[in-house]
Amino acid sequence: MGRSIPVSLYNGKTWPTKEKAYTHFKEMLGRYIVGERVASAEDHSDLEALLTVYDEAVAEGEATKAGIGIDYFEKGVDDQHPGKTKCFYVVRTDGSRIDFSLKHALNAAAQRQA
Repeated sequence: MGRSIPVSLYNGKTWPTKEKAYTHFKEMLGRYIVGERVASAEDHSDLEALLTVYDEAVAEGEATKAGIGIDYFEKGVDDQHPGKTKCFYVVRTDGSRIDFSLKHALNAAAQRQA
């Protein structure tokens, strides 16, 4: 049986397991409609803290998801799976936007704890 790995983010949020953290972010995703900007300051803080951990795991020289800086987050449709998968997008301060995987980000957060 695998061991449970807690997830802790820089904004002080913690979950006893990666699965509980995933549930938190999936429920958050479910509160927004496609194209809607994340308006809750707490949700924004959680996403920014998760993205910070995710970007720390990027190999040196590779582009980060935050890029030049985060302006806001919004819910969108995954470009690689049109109409099938909803996800959060980071809208950067330069106006560019990119999606990110909650699963990949949480894997990076769990690896940091291991």
